[in-house]
Amino acid sequence: MSEENYRPNIIFFVPDEMRGDCISLDGRRNPIIKTPNFDNLAKDGVAFTNCFTVNPVCGPSRCCTFTGQYVHSNGHRSLYQLLQPHEENLFKFLKNKGYEVVWLGRNDLFSKDAINQSVKKRIRSKTGAWKTNPYAPDHPMRKSFYYGQRSLEESKDIDYHIIQKAIKFLNSEHENPFCLYIALNFPHPPYTVEEPYFSMYDRKTIPEPVPPKFDDKPKFMKLMHERYGLDKLNSEDFKEIIATYYGMITRVDHLFGQLIDKLKEIGEYDKSAIFMFADHGDYTGDYGLTEKWPSAFQDCLINVPLIIKTPDSHPKNKIIEELVQTIDIFPTALKIANIRTPYTHFGMDLIPLINNEIGAIRQAVFAEGGYNPREPQCFEPVISSTDTLGIGIYYDKTNIPDEDNTTVARSVMVRTKYWKLIIRDKGIEELYDLINDPNENVNLIDSVTQSKRIIDLKEKLLRWYLRTSDNSDWKRERMV
Repeated sequence: MSEENYRPNIIFFVPDEMRGDCISLDGRRNPIIKTPNFDNLAKDGVAFTNCFTVNPVCGPSRCCTFTGQYVHSNGHRSLYQLLQPHEENLFKFLKNKGYEVVWLGRNDLFSKDAINQSVKKRIRSKTGAWKTNPYAPDHPMRKSFYYGQRSLEESKDIDYHIIQKAIKFLNSEHENPFCLYIALNFPHPPYTVEEPYFSMYDRKTIPEPVPPKFDDKPKFMKLMHERYGLDKLNSEDFKEIIATYYGMITRVDHLFGQLIDKLKEIGEYDKSAIFMFADHGDYTGDYGLTEKWPSAFQDCLINVPLIIKTPDSHPKNKIIEELVQTIDIFPTALKIANIRTPYTHFGMDLIPLINNEIGAIRQAVFAEGGYNPREPQCFEPVISSTDTLGIGIYYDKTNIPDEDNTTVARSVMVRTKYWKLIIRDKGIEELYDLINDPNENVNLIDSVTQSKRIIDLKEKLLRWYLRTSDNSDWKRERMV
């Protein structure tokens, strides 16, 4: 087969809500957490430490990742605007070029009518039972998203069955090349995991989370802190949450290792391109908060892990610190699959960066989130009781925007290596010096000495919107 027609297998392994600073890379990124299988993949490929999602919520992030679009250029603003049948996406391109596209795990990507056009097979897994909140209504942890240790029986969860189904697929006769999309639920809250992961991390060695500070921050942060009962927790409580979250990630790493072992056993590992990344991160106690928020852009939410192993595994064991975005996965996968298309997108092919052909592809990265009051279709349905089975824990998360829609006002971020600016339609805006204040504690938006810098960053936002504000019909059809 000619190089032009070569089509390697492609595997996307996507944990949900995994922070970029929660991967070890043999201790070079995080010296505490244990991710040996992710580390080994990085040794066979490239790890990006400054990869940023374009939205802090799963649905929009995934829709943008697999279309190469930004939120404002494809309209996928919330959990409820998923890919439609007429929309192009990476899986559709792969399927149309002969790939056997198989999807396992959670969705947050396709509308019901769009699935069959993009995926040859969706392998369903057991859904499992909803885990009930283990705390009494008056317990400080009740609304913290922390559930603690779970049983070994509970560990036979959706993610366990997803990996078993993936292994079963790999053991079967399948067409080559194949694209395997594996989307897990972990480490998404509630924070809960079984042994040995629950006790794996010594709470005394867990680093202190970024402390809460609300005087110069958007209103939603203080509301979350108080309404979730997080103001009643102490440092030890937050370290308990962090240690459990770390345990969840090590369990994800273990499941990933099972998949890699099977690929090596059947002789497909070296033939496959493997992308490991997440849709967005998690507060995990930083700023006195847990979970996430749709218009928040702290690095703990938007910096995500990204490891890419190309089929030829060259170069190996490389860490890239240049700025990249999750939408860059789209053209990179197309390049690996030798697929050329005039389809308009805004991702940047990472292969030249991986191969040291260029020094950087982006001087700034961008993200956007939140909704306008005129977009009721974007808001999450209001949960009426904290006792609602499975979703009662989201009571305050859905009621806060219902009571004050400015808490989820449309917002946009521009981030360079050194500065971050956040503009909001309503509420407090933010500017951070990422060199001297990497934890984003001191908001400099009102600093007279930073007025020119703010203008410069706003200019970057304006030019970005100008270049990406729409996406014309790429097929160039015309009636004459």
